[in-house]
Amino acid sequence: MKKLFVIFISIIIISSCSTTKEANSSRAEAKKEKKFLEQAQVKSAVEAKRYIIKFDRIFLSRGGFIQLIPRANYLIVDRERAILSTAYVGRQYDFRGIAAINMRGKADRYALTSNVSKGSYDIELKVTNRSSATFDVYVRISKDGYCSVSVNSLKIDNVNYSGYLVPIIDKTDPQQPQGDII
Repeated sequence: MKKLFVIFISIIIISSCSTTKEANSSRAEAKKEKKFLEQAQVKSAVEAKRYIIKFDRIFLSRGGFIQLIPRANYLIVDRERAILSTAYVGRQYDFRGIAAINMRGKADRYALTSNVSKGSYDIELKVTNRSSATFDVYVRISKDGYCSVSVNSLKIDNVNYSGYLVPIIDKTDPQQPQGDII
């Protein structure tokens, strides 16, 4: 009777271990698939010039950083249009104080270079509007959507931000997948 009980318990333990291993492997495959889908969305958004970069940190020139609210600090690039709205901390070269950058304009001089070995994209763009205000924006986007952004102009010092990319999905285009935004 003891032998039968030991055999029965060992069969239960072996079967429970094997089902856990299968469940873990299926979860790992699902994570890989989701990560691959997110990377494909980032790539298509960068190549189509349709994305939002939400800033979560501003880096101070003398060291340190300040946490930002992502829904209030962003860069939107939608083909030829660009909107830059973010906080600013640093030196300024204007007689009026500058606490924020709010600009709607045109994305001029858009240059995209991709580094295939690192899986990152480097973007240089110049944001201009009807008044004489211009900002040079340099963006580095990793394949996972993490971004580092540098903004400079004649009236402000160079300021650095970090954030993440959110693709703009066109609801009317049947070619684009309708899924969750990163």
